[in-house]
Amino acid sequence: MTKKVYLENPYIRQIDGRIVQKKYIDDRYHIKINRTIFYPNLSDGQPGDKSTINGIDVLDVYEDGDDIIHVVDENISSKNVKLSIDWDNRLDYMQQHSGQHLLSAGFYKLFNGETIGFYIGEEHSHVDVNIPYMGEEYIDKIELFANKVIYSNFTIKSYTMNREDMDRLPVRNEMKSESNIRIVEIDGIDFSPCNGTHLRRTGEIGIIKIKDIQAHKDYIRVQFLCGYRALKDYGDIMKENERLKDDR
Repeated sequence: MTKKVYLENPYIRQIDGRIVQKKYIDDRYHIKINRTIFYPNLSDGQPGDKSTINGIDVLDVYEDGDDIIHVVDENISSKNVKLSIDWDNRLDYMQQHSGQHLLSAGFYKLFNGETIGFYIGEEHSHVDVNIPYMGEEYIDKIELFANKVIYSNFTIKSYTMNREDMDRLPVRNEMKSESNIRIVEIDGIDFSPCNGTHLRRTGEIGIIKIKDIQAHKDYIRVQFLCGYRALKDYGDIMKENERLKDDR
């Protein structure tokens, strides 16, 4: 079993490990290490980390039962290795994923809307909510709720529990597992089963901005930006406004 250090402490940027198994499949090396800080790609809807092993780029990371497999295209001869992540990339994904939990909590608390899916992309992210329509005035309420929680700087914590113990918590989503269910809690505000990497406090999300709403048959798709992505988007809008002024 691979020790999943990224769940214990997602802020660790570098760690030593030991290769316990290596297979050569389709011109690539699939490596099992005794412990890892690399998040497996698209586990719980979150992209994998940009990362290296001994300076060699990791092409993919995936789950294989209780193990985490790392894919590289160069052979690593040494047993002892150093694992490193791109911290800016990790922080970005933590901002988006923690922000998604907060948005989902807002839809649930304010409008009884349940999250039925979400996606974190390299540029944009979205969350699907089982509400057929939502006007602009409701979006303003969601944004205000989410950003008030951010500015209050509440704690975000995670812990594992069994299904029978979950009855005492107002958990938003159901889980198929019966034991070792990982709950991500935003300080009594939101409880959600999740195996993603998250921030320690809501203040680290920075800001949440809803960019677009698309209405489907029986749900809405909400595109949003958090943290540095939202800051960059605001800067791009300001530059475009200045350019339009100069063109007049």
